[in-house]
Amino acid sequence: MTRYILQLFIATILFVSGSIAQSDSFDVYKYEAPEFFTESESPSSLQFSMKNNDTSFCIITLHKSSPAKADLMKDVTSQWNQQVVKRLNCADKKPGKITTEQLWDGWVSTLAIGNFYHNKKKCVVMLNSFRKNKTSVCAVFEISDKIFKGPIEQFSKNLHLNK
Repeated sequence: MTRYILQLFIATILFVSGSIAQSDSFDVYKYEAPEFFTESESPSSLQFSMKNNDTSFCIITLHKSSPAKADLMKDVTSQWNQQVVKRLNCADKKPGKITTEQLWDGWVSTLAIGNFYHNKKKCVVMLNSFRKNKTSVCAVFEISDKIFKGPIEQFSKNLHLNK
């Protein structure tokens, strides 16, 4: 009987530890990879993407840190121009909405939201810029359909920055 209880205890521990999501890291980020997304890494970024048969898609890109600009809005403007306007077809030259001065793991977070077009369909891009001391970093979320709201929220909930 004691052996049976011990085996059950060990099996339970293995099951629980195996079902806890793995946390990975990239540059200053700690994250949990979104389920069913394809992951690819370059020297300057880490990207997660999912494309459905109906051509809807979601792309999450974590960009490596760089020295911060003179002020917060210069960081956001520079990141928007480099990571959004230069990369996406018909992207808004300026974000339609900017929300700033929120704290995320001790980093100042600024969210810039705009639009771009993919196959003549209006899509949404969100650039989340983070700034702490003399370091700046950003995450870009590109979505073509609101069905990706859940995965974006789940990924964001589990995204942390080094303190």
